[in-house]
Amino acid sequence: MMEKQSITEWNERMVERYDIDQYYAASHPLIRWVEGKRLRALDRLARVVPDARLLEVGCGAGHVLQRYPSARRTGIDLSANMLARARRRLGEGATLLRGSADRLPFEDASFDVIICTEVLEHVPDPVAVVRELMRVAAPGARVVVSIPNERNIDLAKRTIRRIPIVSRMLRTLAAEGNEWHLHHFDVRMLREIVKGAAHIAELVAVPNALMPIRYVASLARARA
Repeated sequence: MMEKQSITEWNERMVERYDIDQYYAASHPLIRWVEGKRLRALDRLARVVPDARLLEVGCGAGHVLQRYPSARRTGIDLSANMLARARRRLGEGATLLRGSADRLPFEDASFDVIICTEVLEHVPDPVAVVRELMRVAAPGARVVVSIPNERNIDLAKRTIRRIPIVSRMLRTLAAEGNEWHLHHFDVRMLREIVKGAAHIAELVAVPNALMPIRYVASLARARA
């Protein structure tokens, strides 16, 4: 496993290579449609109410936190680059900290809503991250994660590459590897990593159950 400093430097290189602002603003319409479905599922499961203590772990450039302006927002991310973008986007409306998802600098039971979206595949130890999410969750808190379904994403990419008339933008997407992903996620792996710390209370397939590209899951404390 890479050392912490190596992980941080590698993550910053990936941040520079893959522009998250470009992804949200100018991706192919099909990608934005799937992303919209994912975000709406996230909204429904998180149920963020005014003045809720909200934490986003792996907050990136603040695109998700900006959806909840009435909450008491805290974001943490490993990337200084991402946090600088988030500060520009959110201003004084959020507390933003640099830190690692597997060692959160918060007391137990500190938050009412915790979001960790499209992060677990990027971290060396997703099991440790899930344990930290549950540790800082207050009793009755809503903990929501989302992951890519790599099996179907890879299938979609192979299909795109075979279609002669597909647009250049989609062909470029299909040619890209998952070099920023340290794990090849699917729902079975999600069930495995939450075991012991939590269980999946609700699972939403995005865009639908027939062709799930991503999953959004609400986690509850592990049953005794």
